[in-house]
Amino acid sequence: MTAPATAPPLRAPTPQAPKLVVGGRSIPVVLPNRRDPRLKLSAVVMTLHVLGQTLLDFKVSIAQIAVSIVFCALVEAAVILRQQHLLAWPASGMLTGSSVALLLRASGTEHGDWWSLNGIEFFVLAGLVSLLSKHLIRPAGRHLFNPSNLGIVWALLVIGPNHVFPQYLWWGPNQLGVASAYAVILVGAVWILPKVRMVTMALAFLVTFAVLVGGLALSGASFIAIWQQGPITGASYWSNVVVSPEVLVFVFFMMSDPQTAPRASRARILYGAATAVVAAALLSFQPTEFGIKVAILSSLTVVCALVPLIERAASHLHRGARPAPDGLAPASAVPDRPLRRRLAVAARRPAVVAAAIIAVAAPVDTALLAGNEQLILIERGQTGDRNAQ
Repeated sequence: MTAPATAPPLRAPTPQAPKLVVGGRSIPVVLPNRRDPRLKLSAVVMTLHVLGQTLLDFKVSIAQIAVSIVFCALVEAAVILRQQHLLAWPASGMLTGSSVALLLRASGTEHGDWWSLNGIEFFVLAGLVSLLSKHLIRPAGRHLFNPSNLGIVWALLVIGPNHVFPQYLWWGPNQLGVASAYAVILVGAVWILPKVRMVTMALAFLVTFAVLVGGLALSGASFIAIWQQGPITGASYWSNVVVSPEVLVFVFFMMSDPQTAPRASRARILYGAATAVVAAALLSFQPTEFGIKVAILSSLTVVCALVPLIERAASHLHRGARPAPDGLAPASAVPDRPLRRRLAVAARRPAVVAAAIIAVAAPVDTALLAGNEQLILIERGQTGDRNAQ
């Protein structure tokens, strides 16, 4: 996740807003707004953290969670102070850090290692990549990629399975814990998605994804995971992939970031369905849970890069559905700049080049996981740093 339900840009403080005086300089202070949807999301994510530490045996320490949140909060606050000369509550940064800690794991950390800082550098690096992408890759004036999604994908692909891995699709045998997690996720979705107008997007993803993964299950697809002996096939393949709590968190609280999703409702439906298609395509040939999880996360990285095209396509479809006024040509017939010229202009913008490299590298590197023999051995519990997991 990122700040999955990100609020609009900070408003200018009122004259009555509190101020902090440092060295004779008055710095406006922006406090949390109780109407900010990020506060609701924070409550959901922190509740999942509590369940993970108590009932679900998550292999992440309290110290790893705290350091991730504090680091991202400080970086976000520093950037806002530098850019806007405000001392603002870093809601987005805190959510980014909390999301990284919810989905990323460092090999060798066991449940109950409450204050372990094992692999803390990986959490910090993932958070730093997340925030850098948010503030530097802005080809259209807003960040293109879902920050924590990109940071986690980068960590899993670059740092690799010997050192890091994603939270499991299967959340353990504790039925009370799993039921509680589903309840929190579903209540959180009902609480947040209507507020940010993402219900149809989530449904578009889930329906498309369920159908496509169902086809894969019927065709005999399988994967291996360190938490189960033998391959996972058939109905178990479908249920562990489609309705895993991890996937629902991805759909409801990561894809729903209104700052990186399309703005129009039709475009959001296309965005949800397109992410499902890319996810199903990338996971279709993955033999391991690690590969499947990275495929799902990478699908959002790819589709976020395509959001400007999705918005354009949805706009053309909408215009095409309406008859043009008498005597006027349809909007789609209005001459546009030649494609070659637009590409040449875009190629001179570093943010566009960076976005293109990421959009290509993520699915290519994800596809290469399918042939990683060491990863297969790790998932079988036969070698690697996750041997004790």
